[in-house]
Parts: sequence; C-alpha cells; structure tokens
Amino acid sequence: MKFLEKSFKRLLFGFFRLFIHVRTVTTVPRDSVHNILVIRQHNQLGDMLCAVPLLRALRATYPAAHIALLARPLNSEILRGAPYLDEIIVYDKLKFLRNPLQVWRFGRALKKRRFDLAITPSTVSMSVTSDVLTFLSGARRRIGPGTLNGKRNHTAYFYNVKAELDWRQDPTRHQTLRNLDITSILVPEKVSIELEIGLSPEEVQLGAELIARKQGEPGLVVGFHPGAAKLPNRWDALRFAEIANRCAEIFGAFIVITAGPNDDEPLHEMTLNMPNSCLVMHNEPIRQVAAVIHNCDVYVTNDTGMMHVSAGVGTPTLSLFGPTDPLQWAPPGDAHTFILGAAGDVNTITTEKVWRVLLEMLHTAERRRKAAEEEVGINA
Repeated sequence: MKFLEKSFKRLLFGFFRLFIHVRTVTTVPRDSVHNILVIRQHNQLGDMLCAVPLLRALRATYPAAHIALLARPLNSEILRGAPYLDEIIVYDKLKFLRNPLQVWRFGRALKKRRFDLAITPSTVSMSVTSDVLTFLSGARRRIGPGTLNGKRNHTAYFYNVKAELDWRQDPTRHQTLRNLDITSILVPEKVSIELEIGLSPEEVQLGAELIARKQGEPGLVVGFHPGAAKLPNRWDALRFAEIANRCAEIFGAFIVITAGPNDDEPLHEMTLNMPNSCLVMHNEPIRQVAAVIHNCDVYVTNDTGMMHVSAGVGTPTLSLFGPTDPLQWAPPGDAHTFILGAAGDVNTITTEKVWRVLLEMLHTAERRRKAAEEEVGINA
C-alpha cells in the first residue's frame, strides 16, 4: 500500500512539474527578510525539538522578523511559548485527507500572509506534503531539500533554493546541526545547539505543585520514562524499577514516572515492582508533563521523544540507547549523558552500569540543591 501511494504521488507530481517553473534564487539579503515560515509537520516529537537550534539561529539572524512554525496537532503544543517563535500554525493532515479541497484553501490562507522566506528542514526523510505546503505558501524564497544523502527529491521543483543535504561522509553529525544545514545560503548567526521549550513561570509552578502534593518531605526528585514507541528502544522496565527503588532507598528521592499512549505495558511492569509512592504522569498534556520534568533533579529515559523534552526544560538527562546512534540523537549539552548498548541492543546495558552513571549525576544534583538552599538562606 505504501509503495502504491508513493508511486501515485510520483506520477501525480511528475505531471504537475510540466506546469510549474520556478526561478532559482542564489542569494537572500538579510534586510529583505521580515516574515519567515518554517515547515516541520512531521509527528515525531524528537525531530521537532531537534529543530529548536534552527529557530534560534533564525531569530538571531533576523531579530525583528515574524517567525511562524507550521506543525501537526500532535506537536503543535510543545513549542507554544518558545522564545524564538511568534506563532504556530496548525496543519491537520488527517482532516485535509478527508477533504483535499481544504489543502488548497489552507495554502491560499498561507499565501495571503506574504512570507518572504519559507524553510523546510529535512534530516531523516523528505516529505511531499511539506514540499507542497512550502510551494502553496507563495513565499518569495523557498528553501528545501534537493537531495538527501544522495536520494533525489522528486518534488524539489517546488523550491527556488534546493539544498543538497549529504551526511554520508559525516554520519555522526548531530540532528540539530543537520537541521541547521538547510540554511547554508542564509549564512545564519552561530548559536547554541542545546534544546529549549520555553515554559512559563505559571507552568513551572504547576509542575512543582503536582510533585509537592504527593512528595511529603522535600528532597531529590528523580524522573523515569520506561516506555518508547519503538520496542527495540526500550530498556527492561524491571530494571527501571530497580534503579528507581535504589534512588528512593539510598537518597530518599521522590520518584516521578512519565508514560505516553504506547507505554501501558512498561508502565505497568515498573509500577508493579515499586513499593514506594510516586507521581505517575500517564497520558497527561505534554506541557504539563514537561513542567513536572522541569522540577526533577535528574531524568532517566529511553531513546524517545521525552528524552528531548527533558533536555528542553533543562533537566539533566541520562538516556539509554540501543539501535540508534546517540552521537546523532542524544541531547546536546554538558548536563546530559548517555549509555549505548552493545551491538545495537539496549538491554545489554546492565543495571550496575546505569546506577554508576546515575550515582554521579545524583551527587551533582545534591550539591546543586544544597548550593541553592544556601543561596536562599543568604538572601533571606
């Protein structure tokens, strides 16, 4: 079915190519850019958050510009309030599939916005939908993938700046940098590649209150995410439980567990083997979960979207990797660390290995918490 869908799209847009002629752009003067659209309409949470440095670079390069992000409903909330964005435009692909005419109307509404620049970053795969939306935006300069790792983009003719994206000679290049590579013609300002979500003070306070209602005595708070949509990315939930119990027994830590719609089984296994009371955030709104994670001292997670959320709210994150490359995907920043399983198997990572690494992070968290308490005492 997927092969037939791709073949149909290729024939359809090959036909459209006969009628679409786009003038190539070779330069984009900075003073000509006032209204920017970034199209990142994939559903993967990690892919979305790895585009944050791109948004940061656009804001640094065009500080007075209006920057809008086009996202799918599933990911539209996570960056609402991000400091580099002025607006998020929601594109509901499923709704438009039921009524294709809506896509044209959506494109007309985009065109009325008179974007100077539209950018479609691509790091893992190319998207006909994104290419079409970029074209329908009517932006004067449209930047997107001409090729991706040697694979030709059959709808690249919608762009007037075609980026040749190829990391085969640099396979460990981080995903944040790959997102930035699309902007080479713009010569963007150099920026940090750390992730950032942008929680409001009210959201942060709510996260603290949700923990305080169940925590009892104040102390270290350690978060865990035992699930992952991709089964090969899951470390054994019983091992997560063992690590969590050690944190509670040795450090007196309060435990937070997060879980999404695909995580029922690992959540059940983990909580079944934990006698200690904890806060479980299961299928809660993503920004509320992010606010709770922000109030954790350390967060331990599989390689999944919540790994990027934790880094995005500034919580030191220990991530466990199996089949995917941590040099590409692990959160950037000195506060975060990862452990890679042997031969692409996350469950070759031993409980003792995780505990040794986490122990160092917990001691650092204790020192950080003590220093903060002393500072409050001095200022009181």
